[in-house]
Amino acid sequence: MPRPIVTRSLSSAAIAALLAALPFAAPRIAATAAAAEAAAPSICRGSDSKLNRFAVRVAMLDRLAWRQVADATAGSVNVEDNLDLFEKLGLMEGHLLIGKALLDAHMQDAALPHFGHPVRELYDYLKPIFAERKYPEFEADLKDLERRAKDEPNAPATTTAFDAMLVKIDGLRNTIPQSLMTSQDFLTTGIALMVDAAAGDLGESLDKGKIVNTLEYHDAMGFARYADGAVKKYGAVLGGRSPAIAKETAFTLTAFPALEPPARPTRSVANVRSAADRVKALAAQQKSSHPG
Repeated sequence: MPRPIVTRSLSSAAIAALLAALPFAAPRIAATAAAAEAAAPSICRGSDSKLNRFAVRVAMLDRLAWRQVADATAGSVNVEDNLDLFEKLGLMEGHLLIGKALLDAHMQDAALPHFGHPVRELYDYLKPIFAERKYPEFEADLKDLERRAKDEPNAPATTTAFDAMLVKIDGLRNTIPQSLMTSQDFLTTGIALMVDAAAGDLGESLDKGKIVNTLEYHDAMGFARYADGAVKKYGAVLGGRSPAIAKETAFTLTAFPALEPPARPTRSVANVRSAADRVKALAAQQKSSHPG
């Protein structure tokens, strides 16, 4: 069973769609994709959207030929749990990346929420995983980094703590089985989810076509930066896909031209979501050659 996603409110229709989608066999996925997508707006709303993308992910699975990845791991690896972990750690790292960029630009007030969100929005999801994977917890380190961002934002020691925090996050990411971390489809899907997260939070920053919520704009910018960095980091595994994925993440970054947001977005939410779809399609391309 996939690990539950934290949520504050689910409509009965959303719950029904999620329960219907839990068996991950491809025929059920095809039948429930539309229901999951319809339920997604009631699940992925407000500041919790970055925590509640399960319905959207279920709708992706058939298009991403996920059976191919699951079969390749001989059924002994929970692909969904590991994809959840990859995504949550990407969200956490994206917050810290944009927070540090804002500190470096002497925009401390804008930066501080992004050092708090990893502790208060994401860490509860990770808590059971530390024991399961025998990896040391780092809640105290996150809180220390948040304190440093508040008390000594531009001190060298804050940069040192930031760099050390990224190493700890990456260490937990490395508990994802190698069979997945060396899978082009798994990494392609993970990067697509981060681009989709950027699109979602860009949308939440808007009101009547204008960027009015700077916090959400920066969230989206951090997720886009993480996705772009992931293409470079995992380029050797992504192989021939890497240039095409890099093109889409570079395009996504153009939606965030500066730390000070423009009055109106330079790219529409649909533009960015289309970039995510094009990344997803790179994994889905192999479906036609997969038997069954």
